[in-house]
Amino acid sequence: MKKGIVIGTALAAAVLIYAGLTATIVPQGQEATLTGEVEFDPTKVATDFWEQKSAAYFEKNAVDLVTLIKKSEGDFSKVASEFGHYSMGDKGELSFIVKGSGRVTTVKNKLRSGYLAFDLDGNDSEIKTRLQIGPVFKGSAVRDSISLISYKDYKNQIEWAGVSVAFHELITKELLSKIDMNALEGKSIEFIGCFTVSKPDLVNITPVKITVK
Repeated sequence: MKKGIVIGTALAAAVLIYAGLTATIVPQGQEATLTGEVEFDPTKVATDFWEQKSAAYFEKNAVDLVTLIKKSEGDFSKVASEFGHYSMGDKGELSFIVKGSGRVTTVKNKLRSGYLAFDLDGNDSEIKTRLQIGPVFKGSAVRDSISLISYKDYKNQIEWAGVSVAFHELITKELLSKIDMNALEGKSIEFIGCFTVSKPDLVNITPVKITVK
């Protein structure tokens, strides 16, 4: 603690005592012992969901991607009420939880926003499909696809953004780091993941489960 801060704190306490008031000096970083407020931990939020609920939640809520593409007829907002979830109640980013299978055609794991492209089994549309593999992930599709997590539960955008980052870190650690990306090209995969609608001709999925055949 800097000298100026120490003097300032002592002076403030002295003024309070002189005025007949009591002062409680709490060491910096231990304010929660007095206020009762606990520092927000986005990693705990993401980890608790991942360990306790993620497998069952994503399995239950995933819609077949080919079915989604066909029903949307080129406009995913048409199927929002049936399969989608908006990030802010009835507005904001539109995201979906999807599942499917396909053959990996390209692996771009040297990029900051790495991805693998794949031919989606049963897809006869012009829409291209990718799985994000990081280390940088575009968007917040995983967080925004989960109806059990609401932006209303967080104080500010910093906390809300932190939850998304924490999910991406978990996905990297618990899923993607365990897959040999250099050996994926030409392989068949099954996946479950989340994507946010951005481009009409691209479904860019953040995976939560990948099975290599």
